[in-house]
This record gives sequence, structure tokens and C-alpha cells, in this order.
Amino acid sequence: MMNQDKQQIAGRPDLTAPEVLTKVLDFLRYAKSPEDFEIETAGKVMNLKLLERTDGYSDFYIGNKFGDSDWIWSINFTKNQSGKMRLHFGDGGGNLPATPICQMDLDHFHPLLEQAGFIYTGKGHMGRPFNGYVKTYPDGYKSHLNVFYQGESKEKVLHDCINEITFLVFKKGL
Repeated sequence: MMNQDKQQIAGRPDLTAPEVLTKVLDFLRYAKSPEDFEIETAGKVMNLKLLERTDGYSDFYIGNKFGDSDWIWSINFTKNQSGKMRLHFGDGGGNLPATPICQMDLDHFHPLLEQAGFIYTGKGHMGRPFNGYVKTYPDGYKSHLNVFYQGESKEKVLHDCINEITFLVFKKGL
């Protein structure tokens, strides 16, 4: 019998990491202004039933566990004068090997972002390494996209596993 803590949350989508990343990529391709950061719009674009949040962390979200692993995924959206989306793959803070979430690593995701019109701005480090991207839209909006990554484990790094994506759309000059 599975441990209750490792069971997926009933009613939430049972997705693999590549499926989650594909849904996020669908939204990254679609969103061009903060007006796109609505629960109905994001849900339709990603084909997910998003849930409203009342704790102030974000406006709406969705998430679940990855099968019987200790890894979870969550996607949070916030809309104010800008639109913000954050995808997070987490392991409960135990620094567990990322192998269960590494079916699509940074090398696979990078060209998909470039095909979606994002311009690579280089590597950075904000407590952990990331690849930065920008995109400018015809209506005067601009986006910043950071894709954070880690190796599968400290002992053996074969892939740069994506573990967080932050996406911000805002009016230039703000």
C-alpha cells in the first residue's frame, strides 16, 4: 500500500514532467500581455482545470505529485500590472535526485523556447543556475523568462533537469 503522502491528489491531473512542460510551453507561446493571465484563458490554453487561490500566494494554480516519487509540480499565476507564471518542480527540500522529473531536460527545452520566439540572453545565477530569455510583443509588452535547472544528483550529472520556470509579461518602461 502506498504512503498517503506519496499519493497523487484526487481530481488533479496525473502528468509526467514533459507533459507539464508542454502545457507550460503552450501558455508561453500564447501569452502576450497581462490580460492573458486569467484563470479561464490559461486553463483553456493549457487544457487544465485551474483552481482559485485564497492564501495570497498567487491568484490561481494547479499541481500534483509525480506518481509514487517524492517530487511534485505546481503552476501558479498572478495578474496585476504585469502577468506572472511560475512552474515549480519540488522534492520536499530533501535534495533528492531529479531523475523522476528529467525526461525533458534543458537541452531539449531550449530549442522549443527559441522556436516559440524567445531570445536567449545567457546563463545567470540567482541562488541556483538559470538560462534567461526575453521576448518583445508588437503591442509594447515584453517578457522575461528564466529557466532554472539542476543535475539529477550531486554524484552524477548527465542532464540539466528543469526544476523551475518564471515568466513575467509587462509593459516596457514599467
